[in-house]
Amino acid sequence: MKREYWALVHNSLDFESTVTNLEDSGVAGLEVSQAYGPPFVQLAAAAMLTKRIQLASGIAMGLTRSPFETAMAAIDLDRLSRGRFTLGLGTGPEHFTSGYFNMPYDKPVSRLREIVQILRHVEDGARTGTMKPWEGDMYQMEFKGYEPTLPPFRERIPVWIAALRGRLCEVAGEVADGLLGHPVWSVEWALGQAQESLAIGAARSGRDPATLQFQPWVSVSVDRDRRAAIDAAKPGVAYYAGLAQYFPFFEAHGFASEARKMQELLKDTNLLEAAKSLPDEMARTFAACGTPDDVLEWIEPLWQRANSIMILPSNWGVAPELHEARSALVKETFWPR
Repeated sequence: MKREYWALVHNSLDFESTVTNLEDSGVAGLEVSQAYGPPFVQLAAAAMLTKRIQLASGIAMGLTRSPFETAMAAIDLDRLSRGRFTLGLGTGPEHFTSGYFNMPYDKPVSRLREIVQILRHVEDGARTGTMKPWEGDMYQMEFKGYEPTLPPFRERIPVWIAALRGRLCEVAGEVADGLLGHPVWSVEWALGQAQESLAIGAARSGRDPATLQFQPWVSVSVDRDRRAAIDAAKPGVAYYAGLAQYFPFFEAHGFASEARKMQELLKDTNLLEAAKSLPDEMARTFAACGTPDDVLEWIEPLWQRANSIMILPSNWGVAPELHEARSALVKETFWPR
């Protein structure tokens, strides 16, 4: 089976060379995430700079803007890329949605489900030239005075849902075309609970879950020094362990006390210092860390189900000279050429 690796492009100082080098390296796809601003501007630039590589929002926070705006942005990007775009959606952190963007976070799972349904509604309307009102449980929209636009490039733009726990995996199975795994999913979770929940959602729509795309996101810390690689993986895991909303996930893996300790430490300790207390076992459970061979061994079982894998280098607090060396190791380990 062909191994397709994807790369995340984020805060690049030289966006043009980063994107074109990824395409030249044979990487299957690139994704642009939303931290603050929406990912669509950079994706439009990437569409103009490339010809082959697949493009996706990884992820766009679905609750921070009108579903109609998200749908029209997806249609525009699919046209600009000539059918290479996938819309990756997630709920995003509550404090981002309600605090930074001042948007409601009530019933986020139901909202995200309906946003995907609205995308399909808007696609149909853009194709026929008649945009009918939408009367949903979470959103109500009227389109008075709607003027027909260019029709969508494809009949359906793929939508992948990003999930941490079971409910959003079910939504992916029910209404989306694929599932994006979380950066701290363990291999056992990705192949176990995530697939079970995906199948439950797919059954609601009478679909075969095996037909849905699955892209695990893997936090990777690779170094020829195994000790250095494990230590470099710890801040990323510690960050999520310190978030109260992630506690049930870590508890389900048997790391309840460690997650509670991290929540307490991060109240008055910086992340890099707090991460030093994270057990090696916890780092190795939620991140692929070690030598190139160690990392490939950690990832290998995921190919039982994965259609592609997103590689996320762990670079929290890494000095610039080490960052460059580790980036070269990532390319050597994963990129086709």
